[in-house]
Amino acid sequence: MSDIFGKVCSIFLAVIILFGMPLIYMNERAKTAEQIYLLTEATHFVDSVCNTGVISGQMLRTFYASLAREASVYEVTFLHEQPEYVYDEGGGSYVRCETYHDEEDIRKQVEQGQDYYFCRGDFLLIAIEKKAGFTLLPGIKDRTVSIRYGGTVKYEAY
Repeated sequence: MSDIFGKVCSIFLAVIILFGMPLIYMNERAKTAEQIYLLTEATHFVDSVCNTGVISGQMLRTFYASLAREASVYEVTFLHEQPEYVYDEGGGSYVRCETYHDEEDIRKQVEQGQDYYFCRGDFLLIAIEKKAGFTLLPGIKDRTVSIRYGGTVKYEAY
């Protein structure tokens, strides 16, 4: 009886290895391709903003439309860091302070039909994180598909 049980277990294990491992490998390749696509779209968006110094409504809609082509749900966050130099009277020198604007500030201005402008030297960071989509094993959250990309605004549109 134990000989039959061992053969059934070995056949079951062989089936899992022969069919399960290629599925896991294909899933990892698909996640890598998805991450490369997200990085390409984020790079294109951030570099165009850094070169022009402005986010328009059309640019934002085009960016979101490119993310909507994938079969997943993403959370996109923007961070605008604006450096300022303030004179410190106690030390007699200038001190660098940063002002931060998040995606609510950017979206609010763009939704009103206005463009969101940057100054030369500002820093834009974009983070894209996968929130929902296809998972190989149901119930297990996969956080491997997320990217961060940023750049300093050069504002070459003069």
